[in-house]
Amino acid sequence: MSDSDHEEQRPRRRWRLWVVEGLLLVGLYWAVSAWQTKTLPARGPAPNFSLTDLQGHNVTLDELRGKSVLVHFWATWCGVCRAEISALNAVHDRLDSDEALVTIVADSGDPAKVARFVAEHQIRYPVLLGSNPVLVSYGVSAFPTNFFVAPDGTVASATVGLSTRWSLGARLGCAK
Repeated sequence: MSDSDHEEQRPRRRWRLWVVEGLLLVGLYWAVSAWQTKTLPARGPAPNFSLTDLQGHNVTLDELRGKSVLVHFWATWCGVCRAEISALNAVHDRLDSDEALVTIVADSGDPAKVARFVAEHQIRYPVLLGSNPVLVSYGVSAFPTNFFVAPDGTVASATVGLSTRWSLGARLGCAK
């Protein structure tokens, strides 16, 4: 084999290696995602909830029927949740009329503390004070956890862990 033949094969080998590595990364991502969401409710009806927001208004999931809804579970002590604040603000600011974002804070024992946290971090999206029965009904055991609810009230997908504004917006759009 001549030197020119070897030079032609190098880019092909490199390209194949990139494809194999890319497929392995996608497979690994899928496996980790599947493991993280194994305890979450399967696709089916999203559990309804009735929770209070920071202004004292009652909010239910049923009243959002007809919209694609991102239900985001978080905690003030969660570093990853803090890192997602700007992404959630961006998603909230770009919601279409047929979309909604509701967040449920798990550590809601002190509403004044949560309100201070919301003000300090300039959170612009709705924050509901969570309850243990709601966390249990959704199978939430890690933060942040996101549920993407279709307009008919069924869970279209769920994620656990850090998400980008792009992935949150894309999944919300896919829930339509």
